[in-house]
Amino acid sequence: MKEISALIGSEFPTDGGLVQIQERLKDDLERVRESLYSLAVPPQQRIHEPIMYAVEHTGRLLRPTLALLSSYLLEGEPAGVTPQRVIDGAAIVEILHIATLYHDDLIDEAQVRRGRPTSNAKYGDAIALLTGDYLLARCMQAAASLGASRMMTMAQTLIDLCVGQMLETSQLFDPLRTEEEYLTSISGKTARLIRTASLMGASQSGADTAAQEALESFGHNLGMAFQIWDDILDICSQETGKQPGKDVLNGVYTLPVIYAVRDSPERILPVLREQPISPAQCQAIIDAMHESGSIGRAADVAQRYMADALDALESHPSFVHRAPLVRRCLRDLVDGLASQHPAQEALVDTA
Repeated sequence: MKEISALIGSEFPTDGGLVQIQERLKDDLERVRESLYSLAVPPQQRIHEPIMYAVEHTGRLLRPTLALLSSYLLEGEPAGVTPQRVIDGAAIVEILHIATLYHDDLIDEAQVRRGRPTSNAKYGDAIALLTGDYLLARCMQAAASLGASRMMTMAQTLIDLCVGQMLETSQLFDPLRTEEEYLTSISGKTARLIRTASLMGASQSGADTAAQEALESFGHNLGMAFQIWDDILDICSQETGKQPGKDVLNGVYTLPVIYAVRDSPERILPVLREQPISPAQCQAIIDAMHESGSIGRAADVAQRYMADALDALESHPSFVHRAPLVRRCLRDLVDGLASQHPAQEALVDTA
């Protein structure tokens, strides 16, 4: 790893933008991409294409970015090259992420992701399913090469991801879904992998138990806030030109809906119990959420998780004294989650 102050720079983007932060990590992120190819792409030429289709379009690389930053945080801003074990750990987390996306697309029968055909749309359900299974197996095999504890971490992460998604699926179209049930579900399906990314960077850098637990707490709270904001965006997506309320139409009742049902059951419950919901009925539910302030209250919960994530960065002395530039980068990443969120403007009248 280059000297951290040179790698990240002495001045950070004030908006906490992920793109700006990643620009400062581009050398190591390129190594993560190379590791992805090395770990995931099989020698059999006939099946190269669907695997390459997966690893060549990895999206924002948020989770590898967190793994790298967590590693830097424990290194005390040293000079030198980032150890390959850290790069491989970041790549392994991303392989698991890609595999779960493939299975999500199959479950949802999605045809497009990030503006391009999904694997199931391009290659068919059978190849997409096998590609996801193959990536899961390669993830576990690669994690085992890093040690038994890393293998156990990735296995538990996969278990929690499946449990979280199964809980959500079992509660589809349930108008009496509780806040606790919602939070338990997103803790597994979203926050767990972000927590694991933060832990992987720490554990691959030889962090002590207290530091690992602090970074796990950071990742968990960041992941919880990330999902809640994303669910708010689904309701406020007219700000981005998308159809609002897709989750409501699909029977996924998220925190703003749960709060609106609690506040105005006589107004919301009869509509939710009348399936399928029409676009006009969905809009009526969204209007009720705006009027009741349930969106703003959900945003308050996201903000509390963000505050807990920031507190975790202050909870271990080495974070404060050894790597202040990296800690500031992580803080900016958390702060930017809300400040850059397209739904933020829609909260002015509801918070």
